[in-house]
Amino acid sequence: MARIIAVASGKGGVGKTTVVANLSAALAALGQSVVAVDSNITTSNLGIHLGIPMYPITIQDVLNGKARLKDAIYHHSSGFRVMPADISLEKLLIPDTNEFLEVFYKVTDADFLLVDTAAGLGKEALAAIEAADEVLVVTNPDLPAMTDALKLGRFAEEFGAITLGVVVNRYRGKGYDVPPLEVADFLGMPLLGLIPEDEQVKRALARKTPVVTHRPRSLASREFMLIASRLSGVPHRPPRRFWPF
Repeated sequence: MARIIAVASGKGGVGKTTVVANLSAALAALGQSVVAVDSNITTSNLGIHLGIPMYPITIQDVLNGKARLKDAIYHHSSGFRVMPADISLEKLLIPDTNEFLEVFYKVTDADFLLVDTAAGLGKEALAAIEAADEVLVVTNPDLPAMTDALKLGRFAEEFGAITLGVVVNRYRGKGYDVPPLEVADFLGMPLLGLIPEDEQVKRALARKTPVVTHRPRSLASREFMLIASRLSGVPHRPPRRFWPF
């Protein structure tokens, strides 16, 4: 049975989909079997990040009962599998928790199922979070993103999901960034990882591939590998950190 982890943010634009794509690639590099699922039906982006935006069969077809689960799962060159969402308006729908549960729990041949949730705290996002067993929170080191992440953590607690911790994304180490340990303290969560602002992430996105495979020695890639190691328990030699805290 796969560990079903909802990767959620509470606020759009913090880099949640980037985290899903790169953690999937990092876990695969550590020998884990991973399926990345796009549950962001309204504004799906995972397929775009991975360079294959127009899959013939998607999660919407499975939710509608028009396709089998295995037909909506595709292999990515980075070593993991993807269950994408359709980007067209014709297949727009808002699944409830039970519908997501029915899909998620059919994935039995993976170690991890990473769910890219919808941004915000609307019905679509909360349904996916409630259907997951664990939640990984992504935020930027600024108060608006942190405040929404705090609300998200409270919803996850109400749903009985285990909050694994917070990944602070796009950390610049500047005076206007909230220090990472203060972010974790504000949210009442462990600091699971700290992804630096890295030009290579943008370059990888332009090439529609995870930075973990595009530039495995980049600062961001090394941090994604550390987070994957913490999630999986598979040892990974940590790099020298570039920030003091």
